Amino acid sequence: MGAGRSARAKLLLAAPLLVVFVIVVLLALRLASQSPVGGASEVGLAKAATALPLYHPLRVRPPQTAIEQTVNQGFAQTWRAESASSASMLPEAATSAAFPPIDATASSPTSYALAFTQELLDLDFATSTREELLAWASYNNAPNSLVTMPAAVNLKVLPAALSMNPTPVPTSLQWRSLAASRTTWRVSGLVTSVSPEWTQLLSTGWMPVDPLMAMYDVSGTLTVTTSVHVPEVKSIFFVLTLGGASWHPGYGAVVVNDWTVN
Repeated sequence: MGAGRSARAKLLLAAPLLVVFVIVVLLALRLASQSPVGGASEVGLAKAATALPLYHPLRVRPPQTAIEQTVNQGFAQTWRAESASSASMLPEAATSAAFPPIDATASSPTSYALAFTQELLDLDFATSTREELLAWASYNNAPNSLVTMPAAVNLKVLPAALSMNPTPVPTSLQWRSLAASRTTWRVSGLVTSVSPEWTQLLSTGWMPVDPLMAMYDVSGTLTVTTSVHVPEVKSIFFVLTLGGASWHPGYGAVVVNDWTVN
């Protein structure tokens, strides 16, 4: 691009890149009502004590510049025609023995991204359930601060995204098959870096109202082991959007995008 392009022109190129994950979340919430999230019981889950959290993540009020208004209007228009109402189909926020809370020492965005990814992908399918994983995702949910949406829906943005392909979370049927073959996943060699799309958007002067919001590219190696085959090593990549968590101070995850495994 020529050096003479204005900040507004840069914005028009950058904003759609971030709008992508908004669309993914909307579609995920719509599809969640069409398929079950898992058949496991709720025994062993440590559920959040209330329907809505008493804790509220920090918000700031950026200066209402032309760039700020243009981006925000773009996000609002993406959601204007539809509303999501299927959040009740997804598990409530909970942790369990298989999916405990992320260590409180993961206080920086990179350390949280690494800890989140490790727990999301280190899976023993025979000793854990899909519902436990999605409940843990609800517990680690960060609300979508880019648009106004019902509070109950905003508590399920992350598990909704993880319920829609492409996703690292197997379907209920796939989970049962993986459990029967005593499959385990182990992730290693994780590398995180700030997503270029996020850097480009911030370079326009736009500021998020969630001061913890950021997008990270995450890559690494996934080792798949079964009871009957030699371990298979695969490379993985996804984009992780962070924000202020819904249920506790510190970081949470808004959405997982662009899941790729080779």
